[in-house]
Amino acid sequence: MRNGGPVDTIVSMRRTANQWDATAALLAVTTAPAGREAAWANALAFLDAGHRDGAHLVASVLVVETSGLVLLARHRRYGRWGPLGGHLDSDDASLSSAAARELLEEAALTAHVHPAPIDVGISSYRCRTATEPLLHLDVLFAAFVAAPAPALVANDELTGLEWFATHDLPAPLTSVTAALVGLATAAATLRR
Repeated sequence: MRNGGPVDTIVSMRRTANQWDATAALLAVTTAPAGREAAWANALAFLDAGHRDGAHLVASVLVVETSGLVLLARHRRYGRWGPLGGHLDSDDASLSSAAARELLEEAALTAHVHPAPIDVGISSYRCRTATEPLLHLDVLFAAFVAAPAPALVANDELTGLEWFATHDLPAPLTSVTAALVGLATAAATLRR
């Protein structure tokens, strides 16, 4: 099988365009969480305006264990605690499957990732694929596992990976993590 040729590049570009289109469709049919309507509207406006060239699409996931613990990771590059996640691969079937893949790759954990996102954000930062800050559209999902919290195996991208009680979160957190923990635990409560 041939890899990296012109046909493969065209197929990869089509998949990427389809991922952006699928993201726009998913956000359009998903109700924004209370208090996050402006972020949702900004993401939809960004997608409607076609500002996809050069931007990166990211799927993130916060895992909630049935007793209420949440899984947080401290990324080697940023040194703060937050959700697991990463860039979509061209062969990811959906954002939620990308979130599940990232969870498996970064924590060796399999969990049910709910298909409806719980939050979305646009930010500009330098990632491992760029030397300058680029726009990233991050779509966040909640995943659920049964108690007791499964054992974890971090990969080399992380300097920490732990289960935390929602009232005892570590420091320093990424700027949005506390709010995301609230959204993920609320989503878990609705599922019970």
